[in-house]
Amino acid sequence: MKLYRGFSNLSLHAIYLIFGVIISILILNFLFDFQKGYYPVYAIGTLFFFFLSVLILYTLSSTSQRINEKYILISLIMLCFIIKFCWVWFIRIEPMVDYAKFYYTAVDLSENHIIQNRYVALFPHIFGYSLFLSFFLKIFGPSYMLPPIINVILSTISLVLIYFICKKIADKRIAIVACLLWIFFPSQTIYNMFALSEPLYTTVLLSIVALMIVIREKLSERLITFGYSVVLALLLVFMNMSRPIAAIPIIALAIWFFIIDIKHIGNKKILVNKIIILVTVIIAYSFLTTLSNHYISYRLGEEIATVPGYNIHVGFNMDSYGQWNQHDSDLLYYYNDMEELSANDVQRKMLEEAKNRIFHEDINFFKLFYAKFLFFLGNDDAAVGYASLVLDHPFRLQLLSNVYYYSLLLASLLGTFIVYKKKERSIVIILCLYAIGLTMGQMLVEVAPRYHYSLTISFVILASIGIIRLGEYINLKFDKKIEKD
Repeated sequence: MKLYRGFSNLSLHAIYLIFGVIISILILNFLFDFQKGYYPVYAIGTLFFFFLSVLILYTLSSTSQRINEKYILISLIMLCFIIKFCWVWFIRIEPMVDYAKFYYTAVDLSENHIIQNRYVALFPHIFGYSLFLSFFLKIFGPSYMLPPIINVILSTISLVLIYFICKKIADKRIAIVACLLWIFFPSQTIYNMFALSEPLYTTVLLSIVALMIVIREKLSERLITFGYSVVLALLLVFMNMSRPIAAIPIIALAIWFFIIDIKHIGNKKILVNKIIILVTVIIAYSFLTTLSNHYISYRLGEEIATVPGYNIHVGFNMDSYGQWNQHDSDLLYYYNDMEELSANDVQRKMLEEAKNRIFHEDINFFKLFYAKFLFFLGNDDAAVGYASLVLDHPFRLQLLSNVYYYSLLLASLLGTFIVYKKKERSIVIILCLYAIGLTMGQMLVEVAPRYHYSLTISFVILASIGIIRLGEYINLKFDKKIEKD
């Protein structure tokens, strides 16, 4: 048991250290990127915004302690909805490129039971969000404004879930700060303009995290946790249908349950219940995933691809540093034009091409992964780029997005240090593991900046911890100084 506890402590430290290193690399790259345009503005703006945020958010959260929690939550919900809604209402954009694929697939699904769409069969994660959107299109009819309004509602639901999670981790003040960080998050607000899956699967991810908290609290109640485990599996399948990354929270749950949260040591009932929960989740998830794949194949009229061969092939392209490129896209369509190949066959051909690239081409893996890492997490202004056609001052919004993002990273690094010192074994570990897992996963496949959208919830929650604790420290020092004077 002593050895097991030692391994648990070592793993706990390793997770926080890896998460802290990820943030530290991003901050150091930002601080020492002297070639960056308007570097002084970014550097000074970030530091100024960070300390201003600590001052304002700490003061607001402390003042709110005297207000009824129900009114606080209602106010946060209303503020979130109004800000997000005003943005999408007054600044509109028609679906283009990937966003058009989501939207028009949803329109097709709302009008037809079976559709012919080889592209969706090649990339079945498009189906998940499009199916979700199609339910609303069937009720309200086709409208470019429907996806943004749904995204606003999803963002508001996410706020409630963030509040719940933070209350369970710490207290009301940290929950309020996290919600305010979410409300005023520039890129998150801008992304709501588009027909994209990120707001949906991030809301589902937050629901998964919240349900994990509830399951852990009721570990001794076997029947109830069994039911929750099935619901958790359903949420994971729904998430996987929108973005195939459900394996990350499943692995994170296993690590948290059996390595980090060691309350089962010396308690056989808790250990057995944990095993039942995890086995139930895995079996139910596997079964429901198979059903969902058959359902998607049925709605598309052909077998869907089950391997991400193309994405892996692109992910190891040294010339494009793992980003979309015309050459790899042409190769995909070359195989796709072969009538004898199904969508799954095409992706398997691309997987063979990926293996050939990995094992036979001259790839500098360190250089490739570092470039992909920075492209994935190095900036937060991609949303502005996507919306630049309808924005009056895109550069100012790029500046604001990145200053806000790096201020958030600074606060998140501080929050990580605090939970590391406390040896925090709560759901915070899941948030860190998800961020680490998603980052590692992106090193293996095609990378794009918007794919870090769901990861920002980890930054938001840890940043709220950092802001409150730094505010308390400054307040304590200030009070001591006054007493001396």
